Amino acid sequence: MRKRVLVFMGGPSTEHEISLISGSNIVRAMDEKKYNVHPVLISKDNVWKWSSRELTPYQQNSFSINYFHSLGGNSLNELKTPALSDLPDADIAFIALHGAFGEDGKIQALLENWNIAYTGSGVLASALAMDKIQAKYTYLANEIPTADFEVLYRKEFSGEKLISVSEKLGFPLVVKDPCGGSSLDMGIAEDLDQFMDLVENLLSKFPRVICEKYISGTEASCGFLENGPILPPTEIKPHQGEYFDFEAKYQGKSEEITPANLSPELTQKIQQIAERAHKVLNCSVYSRTDVRIDANGDIFVLETNTLHGMTPQSLLPQQAAHQNIGYAELIDRIIAESLQKV
Repeated sequence: MRKRVLVFMGGPSTEHEISLISGSNIVRAMDEKKYNVHPVLISKDNVWKWSSRELTPYQQNSFSINYFHSLGGNSLNELKTPALSDLPDADIAFIALHGAFGEDGKIQALLENWNIAYTGSGVLASALAMDKIQAKYTYLANEIPTADFEVLYRKEFSGEKLISVSEKLGFPLVVKDPCGGSSLDMGIAEDLDQFMDLVENLLSKFPRVICEKYISGTEASCGFLENGPILPPTEIKPHQGEYFDFEAKYQGKSEEITPANLSPELTQKIQQIAERAHKVLNCSVYSRTDVRIDANGDIFVLETNTLHGMTPQSLLPQQAAHQNIGYAELIDRIIAESLQKV
């Protein structure tokens, strides 16, 4: 009997468009013989749009975001923040949302309230991993290396605090929104003036910012699959700039080498750290941890992602493919493992 799956995509975060790409790929990858698929579009202003009818095999295999524009008549449902009981009955929801509302535990809490199973990590792990400050405290409490950092708060901000942080951490400094994603709302300060500009800009939008010591060296990312093969890390080489920013991630301005061109010892350490980070944050089913490796070969965790990009070209699917797990099989595994945790 086919499983009925809701696929959530879009959302109110700055990663809305990336989520649409992930969601569309996930829908197309699902075997129509195994799944009845109901895509659900969440707009940037939290209007939900879906059809009462599941996708036909043709609609599923050729799915794109244009599907939502073609909906009309009695089958169209369009509601501002609906009760989840308004949605079609489903065995599970596949969460293809990124960033705020999707990755921070909010949609997970809603789904749990309506007893709807969902893919990936639970409420607490999602919220913890999304908040880079709390995640770093968790890493440190469990002896997972991460870059030295300080937090600046809008309500307590002063020039003296800025100078104190810069003297403690030194330049260059990474400054970012602690709950952001896709390398948006962040920058690298090379001196005090740049530091001030970055902090003032970010504090005008967010109540706090995280300031991290910049780790010069190699950037890599490693996925983790529960009950799956050990995945190889990916080395990331931006064609320009100093870090894996939005353009490098999504506009082809980086080279992604899977498996990473690293020693077997370093590769194993990164894999162990990715597994350890997954477990201490209490993640479920799958995750991906990003790291920097300095000139001494020391590894520093940047963050753990619970809902990362999920196109066939995204990092974790790349790594799974190297272990002979195709994209459609990866989607199957995520659904199956997520149903087992219920």
